[in-house]
Amino acid sequence: MSKYPSFYLTLLPGLLLPVGAPLYAAVNDIFPGDYFPQQPGKMGVGIYAYERNSSGPYAGGRKLLDGAVDASILALRVNKAFRVGEAIVAPVMVLPWTHIDVEPAPLAALLGAKAQGLADLRLGVTTWLINNPDSAHYLGVTAMLVAPTGDYDSQRIINPGEHRWKMVLGGGWQKDITPRLLVELAPEIAFYGTNDDYAGGRRLEQEPSFALTGYLRCRISPAWHVHLGGQLNRGGETRIADVDQHNPANNDRVTAGLTLFLPQQQIILRAARDTRIDNGLRTDLEIALRYQLYF
Repeated sequence: MSKYPSFYLTLLPGLLLPVGAPLYAAVNDIFPGDYFPQQPGKMGVGIYAYERNSSGPYAGGRKLLDGAVDASILALRVNKAFRVGEAIVAPVMVLPWTHIDVEPAPLAALLGAKAQGLADLRLGVTTWLINNPDSAHYLGVTAMLVAPTGDYDSQRIINPGEHRWKMVLGGGWQKDITPRLLVELAPEIAFYGTNDDYAGGRRLEQEPSFALTGYLRCRISPAWHVHLGGQLNRGGETRIADVDQHNPANNDRVTAGLTLFLPQQQIILRAARDTRIDNGLRTDLEIALRYQLYF
C-alpha cells in the first residue's frame, strides 16, 4: 500500500506543482521590460534570487491545513539576440536551483521536510513581430520547452524537478502611454506532459493552464522606474491515476517593485503576494531580485 493517503493525493498536485516549479504559478515568470527588444549581437546574463513564504494548502478557497512551505530559488538565465531578416530573435536558457522547507511536522511527514537540487532546464526563443522605437511599441512571441532534467525522487511529493515535459507559448506587448508611463501585458498557455512516476508510481496528467501578467510602469528618471502589476492564473486541473481532481489553479497575485538601470546592467527588486487562492498554496510574500548584465 502507498504511504500517501488518497485524501491528500487529491490535494497535492494543486498544492505542490507551483512549489517545485522554479518560478511562480505562470510557468514563464515575466519581469518588467522583458519584452523590450535586446540589441542584436548582445548577450544577456541574468541571475535571479527568490524568497517565497507560502501557507495552506487550500481547496475550493478554504484553508485545509495550517502549513508553511518556504522556498529559496536561484536561477541563471542566458540569452543572445540576433537579427533574422527584419526581425530580432533571442534564444534563451534558464537553469534554476530550488530549496524547499515544509512545516509543521504532520505536513512535513507527508510531503518531506526538505527538498533541494536543480530544477528543470528551460530552453526558449522570443521573436519580435513589432519593434517600433519611434512609437515605443513592441510585441514579441515566445516558445519555451521545459525538459525533465531536474532532481526528482518518486518516493517524495516535493521535488525540484517535475519529471515531465512542458511546452509554453506566450508573448509580450509593451507600449508607452505617456513619456513617463508605459503598459505591459504578457499572456501564456502551458501544455503539460505526463508524469508516470508520481507519488510512488501513479500517473499524473494536467490540463493546459493559462496566465496573464500585466505591469504599469512609471519612469521616475532615466535610471529609476517603479511598477505595479498583477497576474491571473486559470486552468491546470490534474488527474491522478485517471481520477479527475477538480483543482484548477484560479489564483491571482499583485506585485510592486522598482528597476535601476546602469550602463549595460539592470537590477529589479519585486515583491508579490496572492490576493486569491482557490487550490494549492497561498503565497503570503515573495521577494525577487534580478541582476542582468549585457555585453
